Amino acid sequence: MDASSSTTAESRRKHLYLQAVMSSMPQGISVFDENLRLRVWNQGFIDVLNLPAEAVYEGVPFADLIRIPAMRGEYGPGDVEEHIQRKTAQALQFEGHRFERTRPSGRTHLVQGEPLFIDGQLTGFITTYTDITERKTAEQDLLAQHDLLQTVIESIPSAVSLFDREQKLILHNREFIDLLGFPPSLFEQAPVTLEKIFRFNAERGEYGPGDPETIVENLLARASPPTAHRMERTRPNGKTLDIRGVPLADGSFVTVYTDITEQRHSAERDHLAQKVFTHTPAGIIFTDEAHRILSINPATTQMTGYQLDELRGRTVFGLISPNHDETPESFRENISLRGSWNGELEITPKCGDDFPAGIRITRVDDQHSGDAAHYIWIIADITERKQAEERMRHIAQHDALTGLPNRLALLMRLAQLLPEARRHKWSIAIMFIDLDRFKIINDTLGHQVGDELLREVASRLAGVVRETDFVARLGGDEFVVILSAITMPADAAIVASKIVAALSTPIEAEGHELHTSPSIGISIFPDDGPDGDTILKNADTAMYHAKAAGRNNYQFFAAEMNRVTAERLDIERKLRHAIARNELALCFQPQFRADSSQATGVEALVRWHHPTDGMIAPDRFIPVAEETGIIVEIGEWVLLTACREMKHWIDAGLKPIRIAVNVSARQLRRRDFCETVAGALAESGLPAELLELEITESSVMENPEEAVLILQRLGRMGISLAIDDFGTGYSSLAYLKLFPIDHLKIDRSFVADIEHDLNDRAIAFGTIALAHSLGLNVIAEGVETEDQLELLRTNGCDEVQGYLFSKPLNSAAAFAFLHARDLAG
Repeated sequence: MDASSSTTAESRRKHLYLQAVMSSMPQGISVFDENLRLRVWNQGFIDVLNLPAEAVYEGVPFADLIRIPAMRGEYGPGDVEEHIQRKTAQALQFEGHRFERTRPSGRTHLVQGEPLFIDGQLTGFITTYTDITERKTAEQDLLAQHDLLQTVIESIPSAVSLFDREQKLILHNREFIDLLGFPPSLFEQAPVTLEKIFRFNAERGEYGPGDPETIVENLLARASPPTAHRMERTRPNGKTLDIRGVPLADGSFVTVYTDITEQRHSAERDHLAQKVFTHTPAGIIFTDEAHRILSINPATTQMTGYQLDELRGRTVFGLISPNHDETPESFRENISLRGSWNGELEITPKCGDDFPAGIRITRVDDQHSGDAAHYIWIIADITERKQAEERMRHIAQHDALTGLPNRLALLMRLAQLLPEARRHKWSIAIMFIDLDRFKIINDTLGHQVGDELLREVASRLAGVVRETDFVARLGGDEFVVILSAITMPADAAIVASKIVAALSTPIEAEGHELHTSPSIGISIFPDDGPDGDTILKNADTAMYHAKAAGRNNYQFFAAEMNRVTAERLDIERKLRHAIARNELALCFQPQFRADSSQATGVEALVRWHHPTDGMIAPDRFIPVAEETGIIVEIGEWVLLTACREMKHWIDAGLKPIRIAVNVSARQLRRRDFCETVAGALAESGLPAELLELEITESSVMENPEEAVLILQRLGRMGISLAIDDFGTGYSSLAYLKLFPIDHLKIDRSFVADIEHDLNDRAIAFGTIALAHSLGLNVIAEGVETEDQLELLRTNGCDEVQGYLFSKPLNSAAAFAFLHARDLAG
């Protein structure tokens, strides 16, 4: 065989090898030349395109071959020739392509084409057809499994994450983002690594304080290699997470995050509830729907003395008795109907001594049926509270000093008695008692003596009345007695007389022998009022009239008393504003020597001109001022104003004369009275020897020992002192000679009838003689006639004042009058 034959044989052999390889390949192969004529193919090509065997031959045009599938509609609806032209035009571009096509048989092929170059020249196009039907089916199955897995993961109420062996996040659900509070932007740029998530959390403080980089470094070190773990972590927002991590065989790591916040809170609540149940001082009894005891707490055992084993299965009514007007059955029905109950009941413990308890019952219904399932009884021993309430009730209704019922108890007793009296047509007497001279005793001898006096008076009052009667102390020296179911007012008079007699005996207190007497006002229900307030007020009104009638007596209420009392209250109300509103003024009545009519002084007299009532007489408002204590403020104003006026007159040219100012008993009892007088002299600039204080006989005799000390202090200051209204009181000559007195004033009641009444004349002349024997001057007031003046002058009276010489004058008129006499003299 020559060389050329050998070469041809070799080429043929290689060609056969190539055909064998192509025939055995699983892909279909076709090669078209540059004119789109088929040059090389294999059986796979015929099978993939489902071509008839006779249609495939050497040099067959591309257009003839694609006409076969086009006519079968494999390129879609439309004109076949148009499909052939479009496909032929695309092929003539000889551009590489790759696409998948599912044929009518249902099988899917991957078509890949590349241009064919030989020695740099385009010589055709080679195309392979790979059957990928099984692979596509596997991919679809895998995708379906993936979708199913994703649906399952999204349905899990916990957060789930899966990181691969390179710590990249490859799977997570929506709860992972929501529960851990990640922003969606964190997942926009892949890959999302474990380090990236650690750093984000560290920088926002999720793991607490510290350097973020150090925290990330430590966390990554703990995560490599991954190990199974379980932990709890409470996020800054308060949520508590149960975190469980499990490594997988391929090196990946799945983590499940469960929100256990409510479980943790519930566990804490259960624990707290158990602690409360065990340690609360209140008793707790848990029963079934029939109130049979299921469990009790230690406090119940402590209260009742019973252990759980002794009570389990018994009804709670073996311990607790309903109120007397209710049976256990009706009580049970009431609880069942209302669902709860709250009140106080008696509990019978094991020892048998019942005690009061505050009880709250709550029904717990079955969640499904809504029927009663259990009852909770909460019990508190209120023995101490009841005792405290009783003590407080006694304190609230009784006077601490005397132990007698107080005003509150009195009103409660009246509220109870009066309806009964209306029903039974009873009469009730109310006696309002005020102690005479109590304030003097209390102020001079001290509160301890006063308190002892009040206690003894309370004892004596309680000893006079019946057990069915009622004695109360309102405060101070005021007491009230209620005489229930009297037959006639005379019954009240008898009791009042007994009270006067009981208090007539001296009372020993702190070494002092005390004398006091009652002024008693009596009102009768229903004659003197329809209600408690009215009869109390009317009894009070009658008491004031008893005082006005001379004290140490009783007076029944009469309608006229209300008018007088109302007038007195009206005067008191207006008088309290008189000084502030400049309604008071002074007038001055001159005093003269009886033998020469030379002016020796003036007496300052207070006058009240009300803007609507006009001039109000002193005998109307001075007693009210005395009783209420307003006289102290008025007296201080009169003293200062009088001193200022006399100093003003002297500065204006009047020859210095004394000015007399009246002092009330209340002023004299004040411990700072001497300082008040000194202050008035200092502020006005009036010399002390020009001031004379007129003090009533009765005021100095209230407490003569104290009065002596006060008058001596005033005398040492250079102030003149006079006893006013001498002869109308009950002065003791033994004390009188001890008082540093400069003048005695004969009361106008004796001077008025001195011309006709021999008794008044004898008293007046006797007073003059007495005063002179003690070295005192005498001033007679109320001189209105020449005969009165002559009788007084001839019997040695030193000074006189009265309308015979001058009526009381206002400041300007008095100055003009006195200044004119100075000039005339």
